Amino acid sequence: MSSLSFLGNATSYLRIPNTTEFDFGTGDFTIEWYQYQRDTNSFPRIFQIGEYVNGIIIGVSIEGGTLYYWRRDLSQPRTAIALPNSYKNIWVHFAISRSSGITKIFMNGTSIYSMSDTVDFTQQYNAMKKDLIISNESTPANNSAFGGYISYFSWVKGVSLYTTNFTVSNGPPTLTNNHVLLLTASSFAGTLGNTVINNNVSTIQNVPSNSPPNNNNNAIPSNKINLKSSKPLFTDNSLVFYKSGSMASCGVGSVRNSSIKSRRI
Repeated sequence: MSSLSFLGNATSYLRIPNTTEFDFGTGDFTIEWYQYQRDTNSFPRIFQIGEYVNGIIIGVSIEGGTLYYWRRDLSQPRTAIALPNSYKNIWVHFAISRSSGITKIFMNGTSIYSMSDTVDFTQQYNAMKKDLIISNESTPANNSAFGGYISYFSWVKGVSLYTTNFTVSNGPPTLTNNHVLLLTASSFAGTLGNTVINNNVSTIQNVPSNSPPNNNNNAIPSNKINLKSSKPLFTDNSLVFYKSGSMASCGVGSVRNSSIKSRRI
């Protein structure tokens, strides 16, 4: 068993540079992840494009038992959802899935919120030009850091994988042509997998024992849409993985470490 390990401070996060691959438009999408949260930070972001001061395009923070779904919608920029169950120091699966203008948020396969959602994310992404940050926000800060483990993080464009309650898989989703990102401890895959910048995120082999997901098992829930899958084409020692057809003509992407000065929101 292995997972990505985040330190819970401003130095530890993944950055994926902004491109039009993140554009959902008004179409369907699915973002899901399997987490084990350990931090005590005030405003931990699981993922985010944008930042609190200048506007969040899309993101999720979990603050004191409340999940906040952030999106660039002037009428409802933040949706607060009280989590029905414990979420710290245990493995928890979350999914956000939009289908035909309806977004549902799931915790451990059970819908905890449903809303009408016709936000055009294409216009917002192009206007803001912010990177996707996993485990913080665009300008990383200590109090915005997620600390703990993420077994996998999946970003699917154009497909709603969940519309009703489902049984959570024992492993990450199967890689498909619709994956913009499918990040695990063993591979950074999807059309943007080769662009991931690793900032002080390590791999932990011996994850906590309370039923963690199995990264060697690619079984998917029976109600997931079956899509054509593809396999990573290239790997190197820095754990940057390429999906067929996604490598830029100039060559290999890079992984670097950087230390960002923390700040208070």
